[in-house]
Amino acid sequence: MLSRRGARVADVGTGAGWSAIALAEGYPHLEVDGFDVDEPSLVLARANAAFAGVADRVHFHHADGASLAHRGPCDAVFAFECIHDMPRPIDVLGAMRAAVAEDGIVVIMDEAVGERFTTPGGVPGGELDPVMYAFSLFVCLPDGLSHQPSVGTGTVMRPDTLREYARAAGFDDVAVLPIEEFGFWRFYELRHASP
Repeated sequence: MLSRRGARVADVGTGAGWSAIALAEGYPHLEVDGFDVDEPSLVLARANAAFAGVADRVHFHHADGASLAHRGPCDAVFAFECIHDMPRPIDVLGAMRAAVAEDGIVVIMDEAVGERFTTPGGVPGGELDPVMYAFSLFVCLPDGLSHQPSVGTGTVMRPDTLREYARAAGFDDVAVLPIEEFGFWRFYELRHASP
């Protein structure tokens, strides 16, 4: 799908643009639109895309992810390690669903924290959960709460939390993709039935 000429994807929460650039480098005919609310990050992303030689196919937009609904249809929509930072993730996921083509895919990547909370003696995510809670308290949770109203997710977004958000946004199911070479990360495909 991404290899065909004219294929188009959206990268929500693109930041400095590295994921959008990697997608363009991996698929020579792919058009990538990156979206972020932080203009200084987008200035850096544009410079990074120019340096990588993909600025003709990678475009960055200063826009909230919730505005994505009007930018489709896209063959795929990605959000790499950012949904847990968003004050209103359900709105953004709903916009991602509206922007993806009927046969397209929506993929979310987030930290591979434990499936469930347990006491420190039996942490399912090994040493990852305590580290992620620390990041959450000092970075992600305050960032998400800085814009109200906010659901206040924070870094430790367990699969059931994403599943709840996705269903509220109109998706039917969330599948964990069998990608294990990146043990720190978990990849999800958000699935929706055809209308």
